Amino acid sequence: MDGEIEILKKILMFKNFSETMLEEFSRTFKRVSYKAGDIIFKEKSEGDTLFIIAEGQVVIEKGLDEAGKEYKPLAILADGEFFGEMSVLENQTRFAQARAEKDSLLYEIRRAEFFKFIKENPENGTAIFTELVKVIAKRLQHTSSELTMLFDMSNLVMRDYKSAAEFIKLTVEDISIYFEGVWNFQGYSYNQFNEEFEEVVSKNSFARESAGLETKGALKSGWINDFSYLMVFYAHGRPAGYITFSKSSGVSNYEKNNLTTIFNTISSIMGSAIENIEHRTEAALMQQLKTQKYTI
Repeated sequence: MDGEIEILKKILMFKNFSETMLEEFSRTFKRVSYKAGDIIFKEKSEGDTLFIIAEGQVVIEKGLDEAGKEYKPLAILADGEFFGEMSVLENQTRFAQARAEKDSLLYEIRRAEFFKFIKENPENGTAIFTELVKVIAKRLQHTSSELTMLFDMSNLVMRDYKSAAEFIKLTVEDISIYFEGVWNFQGYSYNQFNEEFEEVVSKNSFARESAGLETKGALKSGWINDFSYLMVFYAHGRPAGYITFSKSSGVSNYEKNNLTTIFNTISSIMGSAIENIEHRTEAALMQQLKTQKYTI
């Protein structure tokens, strides 16, 4: 029990709980282990359980097809975070699927036990609701910012461009305003003639040494360190370019998880847009060659 109490102390929702209260509250939930890849609950399923991550990592994802083969990650949650709160608070149907990204240990609290504890312990119940509201508000802010950024990107995608490099440059300039804090952005486009990545845009707000990215080997999206993220986007099955995002201060694990879902979305949109740009460029070139053929 002592080890479990230590885990609960690290969860923000219980920051004001005494050890006695933590021990009492721990009796209201059950502990369930999930292996990486296990489905915790499916989209559109009924549920009345709040899940708290004691250890591990869980991805919340939305289905993109009826067959349930393609999903878009909405959030990546880790130690101390919770999910499923709307089914507990309002008895709502699950709007997305929850899947264990890594081996995870979860605390699962049923709606009846949750409200019973709050009714019997109003002071601590108020603290729990306060933390719930804070986290829900933060998630709504995150979603609102992402939707506004995606709206701006949709306008960018609809324009005509002379090259992929021009599109990358304008995209970096437009999306940079949506990142809280002080960031540096460097955008690179692949030049198929010299088979190298060339810098096409750089927005620097602070001085820092290079993130140490080696572009000669295979590129892979991910966090380079606690400050920088490498976002690679593909067109026709090959890297078409990449953007490095570097923050002046360290990025917390919570922020990393939120940003990773945004970066994945941006990467997917940019890859598709560049494929369209290349198709239009090739079509224009073919039309130009045909015109020249008939005018010689």
